[in-house]
Amino acid sequence: MKSIKIKITVFILLSYLILFELLYPANGFFPSFSVILLSLKELFDNYNFLSNFISTSAAVYTIIIANYFFTRILFILFCKVNSDNLLVAQSITFLFHYIPFFLISLLILIWLPDFIFDKYLIAILIFLPLGMHKVFGNENSDKKEYFNFYKSLGIKNSLITNKIMFKLFEPKYFLTQIENHSFIWSVVILTEFIQQKEGIGGILFAVFNYQDVSLLFSITVFISFLVFLIQKTLSSFYFRVYFWD
Repeated sequence: MKSIKIKITVFILLSYLILFELLYPANGFFPSFSVILLSLKELFDNYNFLSNFISTSAAVYTIIIANYFFTRILFILFCKVNSDNLLVAQSITFLFHYIPFFLISLLILIWLPDFIFDKYLIAILIFLPLGMHKVFGNENSDKKEYFNFYKSLGIKNSLITNKIMFKLFEPKYFLTQIENHSFIWSVVILTEFIQQKEGIGGILFAVFNYQDVSLLFSITVFISFLVFLIQKTLSSFYFRVYFWD
């Protein structure tokens, strides 16, 4: 399977090279490899790419970590094996889960236009319900047998909820974060683009203003490649930690 993917990737790269480097180098839509390389050099020289990339990536992974702790706290508050509390939690996650993320972004940016942590707030409001949905979803609602078993051993309720019950759902929670990894990047970059501030989105806004198609294409390919590599690394780490899932 991997060899087939490698062959397809090599075929696409060779086709692109032949078409847009040799046959149609000045097509106005897809830049040649030489133009992409020059654009990447310009990206580092003129757009302070490294610091902007750090700003965006720091926001993405701070959000993932923050959502984990928020979900854990909410789980302890809501899900003490009480069906009424669980129903409330499911209703909240259901409500936010189906609100289009673009509307949430616009509302926050209109309400708090100059708030420097807008991208953090927006991404948390979008992705916290997605993580909670895995923890509070209907498939996890019937866990009383676990709770009753450990309670019969004399373990405190808070310890059962925090150290045992939540750990049952933790692998699915982190798998959801990995599955939504590129989506989180997209939301953060989109917010930066709308705000026209620091980060990859700020670079994209400047490039968009100059109508620099080659640089825009280069940024898209480069960022997509970096996010792909990071996601593969996270997936490998996940299956090493949660190898039984």
